[in-house]
Amino acid sequence: MNITISYTSDKPMYEQIEDGIKKAIYEGELKNNEMLPSVRQLAKDLNVSAITTKRAYIDLEHEGLVYTISGKGTFIKLDKLEELQKSHEAELISKVRQSAELCREHGIDKEKLDTVIREVYK
Repeated sequence: MNITISYTSDKPMYEQIEDGIKKAIYEGELKNNEMLPSVRQLAKDLNVSAITTKRAYIDLEHEGLVYTISGKGTFIKLDKLEELQKSHEAELISKVRQSAELCREHGIDKEKLDTVIREVYK
Protein backbone atom coordinates (compact mmCIF):
# COMPACT_ATOMS: atom_id res chain seq x y z
CA MET A 1 0.00 0.00 0.00
CA ASN A 2 1.49 3.29 -1.10
CA ILE A 3 0.03 6.39 0.54
CA THR A 4 1.37 9.79 -0.39
CA ILE A 5 0.87 12.75 1.94
CA SER A 6 1.10 16.30 0.65
CA TYR A 7 2.02 18.64 3.46
CA THR A 8 1.01 21.64 1.34
CA SER A 9 -2.45 20.34 0.38
CA ASP A 10 -5.61 22.03 1.62
CA LYS A 11 -6.97 18.56 2.34
CA PRO A 12 -6.32 17.43 5.93
CA MET A 13 -3.69 14.71 6.31
CA TYR A 14 -6.14 12.25 7.87
CA GLU A 15 -8.35 12.56 4.76
CA GLN A 16 -5.33 11.95 2.54
CA ILE A 17 -4.63 8.77 4.52
CA GLU A 18 -8.27 7.70 4.18
CA ASP A 19 -8.17 8.38 0.43
CA GLY A 20 -4.98 6.34 0.06
CA ILE A 21 -6.45 3.35 1.88
CA LYS A 22 -9.73 3.62 -0.06
CA LYS A 23 -7.80 3.73 -3.32
CA ALA A 24 -5.89 0.59 -2.35
CA ILE A 25 -9.19 -1.12 -1.51
CA TYR A 26 -10.93 -0.07 -4.73
CA GLU A 27 -7.94 -1.18 -6.81
CA GLY A 28 -7.89 -4.59 -5.11
CA GLU A 29 -4.50 -4.03 -3.49
CA LEU A 30 -5.98 -4.64 -0.03
CA LYS A 31 -8.02 -7.80 0.50
CA ASN A 32 -10.79 -8.69 2.93
CA ASN A 33 -9.54 -9.27 6.50
CA GLU A 34 -6.03 -8.08 5.60
CA MET A 35 -4.36 -6.31 8.49
CA LEU A 36 -3.42 -2.66 8.09
CA PRO A 37 -0.22 -1.30 9.60
CA SER A 38 -0.56 -0.31 13.24
CA VAL A 39 -1.49 3.31 13.93
CA ARG A 40 2.02 4.00 15.20
CA GLN A 41 3.75 2.26 12.30
CA LEU A 42 1.71 4.06 9.63
CA ALA A 43 2.21 7.37 11.43
CA LYS A 44 5.95 6.75 11.46
CA ASP A 45 6.00 5.67 7.78
CA LEU A 46 4.05 8.78 6.71
CA ASN A 47 5.78 11.14 9.13
CA VAL A 48 2.50 12.25 10.71
CA SER A 49 1.17 12.05 14.25
CA ALA A 50 -0.44 8.89 15.58
CA ILE A 51 -3.55 10.98 16.31
CA THR A 52 -3.85 11.82 12.60
CA THR A 53 -3.57 8.17 11.63
CA LYS A 54 -6.00 7.10 14.36
CA ARG A 55 -8.54 9.65 13.06
CA ALA A 56 -8.27 8.16 9.56
CA TYR A 57 -8.78 4.63 10.91
CA ILE A 58 -11.78 5.73 12.99
CA ASP A 59 -13.39 7.44 9.98
CA LEU A 60 -12.81 4.34 7.82
CA GLU A 61 -14.37 2.21 10.54
CA HIS A 62 -17.45 4.47 10.61
CA GLU A 63 -17.72 4.03 6.84
CA GLY A 64 -17.61 0.26 7.24
CA LEU A 65 -14.33 -0.26 5.38
CA VAL A 66 -12.27 -1.49 8.34
CA TYR A 67 -12.78 -3.07 11.73
CA THR A 68 -10.57 -3.07 14.78
CA ILE A 69 -9.93 -5.90 17.21
CA SER A 70 -8.51 -4.59 20.44
CA GLY A 71 -4.97 -5.81 20.94
CA LYS A 72 -4.84 -7.36 17.45
CA GLY A 73 -5.07 -4.50 14.96
CA THR A 74 -7.19 -2.94 12.24
CA PHE A 75 -8.38 -5.04 9.32
CA ILE A 76 -10.03 -4.49 5.93
CA LYS A 77 -13.78 -5.20 5.83
CA LEU A 78 -15.15 -5.69 2.33
CA ASP A 79 -18.68 -6.94 2.97
CA LYS A 80 -20.04 -3.53 1.90
CA LEU A 81 -17.53 -2.94 -0.88
CA GLU A 82 -19.99 -3.05 -3.79
CA GLU A 83 -22.31 -0.59 -2.04
CA LEU A 84 -19.39 1.69 -1.23
CA GLN A 85 -18.07 1.53 -4.81
CA LYS A 86 -21.48 2.53 -6.17
CA SER A 87 -21.64 5.41 -3.70
CA HIS A 88 -18.10 6.47 -4.64
CA GLU A 89 -18.94 6.29 -8.35
CA ALA A 90 -22.10 8.37 -7.86
CA GLU A 91 -20.09 10.98 -5.95
CA LEU A 92 -17.48 11.18 -8.72
CA ILE A 93 -20.09 11.43 -11.46
CA SER A 94 -21.78 14.22 -9.51
CA LYS A 95 -18.48 16.11 -9.40
CA VAL A 96 -17.99 15.64 -13.14
CA ARG A 97 -21.54 16.86 -13.76
CA GLN A 98 -20.94 19.97 -11.63
CA SER A 99 -17.70 20.66 -13.48
CA ALA A 100 -19.42 20.23 -16.86
CA GLU A 101 -22.20 22.59 -15.82
CA LEU A 102 -19.63 25.15 -14.68
CA CYS A 103 -17.77 24.82 -18.00
CA ARG A 104 -21.03 25.32 -19.92
CA GLU A 105 -21.85 28.41 -17.85
CA HIS A 106 -18.45 29.87 -18.72
CA GLY A 107 -18.80 29.22 -22.44
CA ILE A 108 -16.57 26.19 -22.84
CA ASP A 109 -18.03 24.11 -25.65
CA LYS A 110 -18.82 20.40 -25.51
CA GLU A 111 -16.18 19.47 -28.07
CA LYS A 112 -13.42 20.92 -25.92
CA LEU A 113 -14.67 18.92 -22.92
CA ASP A 114 -14.86 15.77 -25.06
CA THR A 115 -11.23 16.33 -26.09
CA VAL A 116 -10.12 16.73 -22.49
CA ILE A 117 -11.96 13.57 -21.41
CA ARG A 118 -10.46 11.57 -24.29
CA GLU A 119 -6.97 12.80 -23.32
CA VAL A 120 -7.48 11.77 -19.70
CA TYR A 121 -8.63 8.28 -20.70
CA LYS A 122 -5.69 7.60 -23.05
